[in-house]
Amino acid sequence: MATKHYKILARHKWVQKTTLAESIQRENRDIRRFTATICGWKNWKLYEGRPFPELSQLLFDKMVEIRDKIEAGDKAIFEANVEINK
Repeated sequence: MATKHYKILARHKWVQKTTLAESIQRENRDIRRFTATICGWKNWKLYEGRPFPELSQLLFDKMVEIRDKIEAGDKAIFEANVEINK
């Protein structure tokens, strides 16, 4: 299976203690990938696919949820599937 290649388009700082990387697939420019660094923990894959109108709010809400659980000491978040499914 061929490896998909992505190019980072932007880094967003919508939520305190988080950075969201927005990448575009080089082979299919309709596909975006959003990964986050939250409280220093890297590579939280939040979404991969075609963007849709509600995506920004869902990404924001998911980052807040993960950040709050990390700060509360909830270790289960590191085992949870956090990816947004449309």
